Amino acid sequence: MESERGVERLIFFTDAVAAIAITLLILPLVDIVTADASRSHPVPVSTFLAENVGQLLAFGLSFVIIARFWMANHRILADVVRSTPVLMWLDIGWVFTIVLLPLPTEITAVYQASELTVTIYIATCLANTLLLTGISIYLYRHPELERDGKPTSSLQVWGIGSTAAGFIVALALALIIPRIHYYSLLALLLAYPLDAIIKPRLRRHEAARTPN
Repeated sequence: MESERGVERLIFFTDAVAAIAITLLILPLVDIVTADASRSHPVPVSTFLAENVGQLLAFGLSFVIIARFWMANHRILADVVRSTPVLMWLDIGWVFTIVLLPLPTEITAVYQASELTVTIYIATCLANTLLLTGISIYLYRHPELERDGKPTSSLQVWGIGSTAAGFIVALALALIIPRIHYYSLLALLLAYPLDAIIKPRLRRHEAARTPN
């Protein structure tokens, strides 16, 4: 079992990789600007924006997604003081999906939307949320790895697991109805009405679980 210092190093590593991955998202756009600036007659900025609207939107979407993924990872590991090989490998797997995400982002921006491009993008996001759900479930079952009085709750597990479920639905929709393409990601909005139903029950469960 890793010491608290070992956990800190794991978290620092995770944060650093997420920061690098989120930075890599903008590099294809920077390369386009650099290549255009080297021409004898660079295009106007308005033309650049119009010609690369797809890449700009893909960058914005993936920036928000990686930021949300990192925030969820940060919250779930915030009170971990001891680690195990299982937890470390789950987190390293999660880091791999973060490193991978700039690639499907670039595919999304460059290639016309198709069943394959949509599947690659959503599947990468799904793998990330499934691994994060695995981390939260593992910590929920091993409260001794966290600070006393601050174990992972079922509410936290639900918050992450519901996002994974949303990506599962989105992927299924994209495969069943290919013409909707990235609009299948709207399935993630289903988490909000489900939260209103599930969270009150989980709060009651947590109240019963927590000793007086």
